Amino acid sequence: MRELRAIDTAAASSACPSWCTAIDHLNDDGHQGPAIEFTAPGDETGAYDDGEPYALLWAALVRETGQPTRVYFDALGDASGGGTHLDVAGLDAVLGDLRTYVDRLQQMRDRLAQITEGEQ
Repeated sequence: MRELRAIDTAAASSACPSWCTAIDHLNDDGHQGPAIEFTAPGDETGAYDDGEPYALLWAALVRETGQPTRVYFDALGDASGGGTHLDVAGLDAVLGDLRTYVDRLQQMRDRLAQITEGEQ
């Protein structure tokens, strides 16, 4: 999982909160912290169904003008506006769902290991 800086094209504002890593606010007094993204790997040959791998999930601390600080969570993976601004309770719900997903993915992996062990 990569951590990304916000847009880096100019000097940071001295009025930024300590967590803001945005270097250029693009004429907006909103703020953004470091972003994280999750990109699924290609298969064992490096192939990926849609060509090159791309980020599936993207998140960052943000504070938009006149709004409280939230985490922007984008399930399209590119911060293009396909996400939502989450408070702590919203993030707790997402984390619970992700934990369930990881548990089920582990079960699927274990089943795959059992199936493919006999195929070798």
